[in-house]
Amino acid sequence: MTGADALIQTLVDCGVDTCFANPGTTETHLVGAIDRTTRMRPILGLFEGVCTGAADGYARLSGKPAATLLHLGPGLANGLCHLHNGRKAHSPSVNLIGNHPRSHLKYDAPLSSDIVGLAEPVSGWVRQVADPGDIAQDGAEAVAAAWGPPGQVASLIIPADCSWTEGIVAVGAPPRPSTEPAMDKTVSSIAELCAHGRKTALLIGAEGLTEPGLKAAGAIAEKTGVRLIAYTFEPRMQRGAGRVKVDRIPYFPEDAAEALKGLEHMVLCGSKEPVSFFSYPSGGGTLVPDGCDLHTLVPVGGDVITSLAGLADLIGAKEPASSQPLLLPDLPTGGITADAASAVIARAIPEDAVIVDEGITVGFPAYAQSEGSAPHDWLFITGGGIGWAMPVAVGAAVAAPDKKILCIQGDGGAMYTIQALWTMAREQLDVTTVIFSNRGYLILDIELQRHGLGPAGANAHRLMDMDEPRIDFVKMAEAQGVDAHRIDECGRFSSVLADCLNQPGPHFIEVMMA
Repeated sequence: MTGADALIQTLVDCGVDTCFANPGTTETHLVGAIDRTTRMRPILGLFEGVCTGAADGYARLSGKPAATLLHLGPGLANGLCHLHNGRKAHSPSVNLIGNHPRSHLKYDAPLSSDIVGLAEPVSGWVRQVADPGDIAQDGAEAVAAAWGPPGQVASLIIPADCSWTEGIVAVGAPPRPSTEPAMDKTVSSIAELCAHGRKTALLIGAEGLTEPGLKAAGAIAEKTGVRLIAYTFEPRMQRGAGRVKVDRIPYFPEDAAEALKGLEHMVLCGSKEPVSFFSYPSGGGTLVPDGCDLHTLVPVGGDVITSLAGLADLIGAKEPASSQPLLLPDLPTGGITADAASAVIARAIPEDAVIVDEGITVGFPAYAQSEGSAPHDWLFITGGGIGWAMPVAVGAAVAAPDKKILCIQGDGGAMYTIQALWTMAREQLDVTTVIFSNRGYLILDIELQRHGLGPAGANAHRLMDMDEPRIDFVKMAEAQGVDAHRIDECGRFSSVLADCLNQPGPHFIEVMMA
């Protein structure tokens, strides 16, 4: 078999059976190898950022890596933003990046570039195949690296001659690395801290925010009175009616300081020290309150669920007696504001749905109003690189075809990766995308004022305003094969959203904000 065949067979044997791809000439033999197998599902993205974002979403729902197939350095560069987001989420993924044949590299051809230099900032592991005989082993090691722990982006650069060389054999899958729970002495010391009650908070991350971890954490809180908190942008949180509520640290530093005031101990449970998204002239940096001691039950990449369960057992905590009740906001009427749109969303969330949130204006109030909605998963933008939500929704829908995916997207971010709608239509993915159209980058206006530079003048508004000319999102969605609606009233938004969520396949709603 060719090197390409050996690599693809090795990847599938390692459990990597989905590839989000936008290939070119240097990847032709890899395309041929995918064509010769029925075990790898190929999914085309019309922009590399769709592919890399989809791999992030796939990992968050499936818990395992997908592959991406990217064309040389420029193709990789087009996908860097969402590799960055995936790196911050510790989402395992395997980047396959084509390169010129080794004999061609000396000519500095037009598409030649420093692929390693591009890949390193967004990858936890980077390797260029040095010899055709290494390609399968390098692929297996890339998968092992992607698993971590913690999960990470593994980038494998493949010269074309290593793909087309004959006589290469696949290799077996390496053992999957295991995660380690907290040591007994660590659990004992954290148990003593829990006696401080509400002066202590467990900062829970990773799998600790899924139902088994939440149940253990809830039992600990019920027994001791400790607070349960999570960082503002965790990869995935299971929440809603019937589940243990965890308080999310507010976005702005001053709001976070108020929410965390009075803490004397913060215990990291699969999370790292919380920091502000930005720093301002008035302050920023760590969100740990002055005088609050930082402790670690289990680091990022450790076995959070087992560690929390061990802590619950040690202090004699049972199943939590209380959980979030089902509580829906009233249906609003009239024009659509952020709060009104959030109420509509909270009422519409189906049981076991997945919310992919890059709503900016609507995302925060929608999160707050949906704490009593039907049980669901909420995915957050961990790295802040915009245009993230629709690609991640693609990957989430591929990983979990039995779940309803509701994508909340701002109009500014939507323009970065609008091509994701085409992939949704091509693959008939069960995603309802809602774009909130306020026709501008309003967060920039807020940030200008926070830096003492507002209100914005005419030139500043030229860098924020998207209303001249106005973008017709409905036409763009329809042109890519997705059923689309434009809404400007709450009652209509509620009925159309319900209809979309009750039907399979991709749907699109543009909500015109008042």
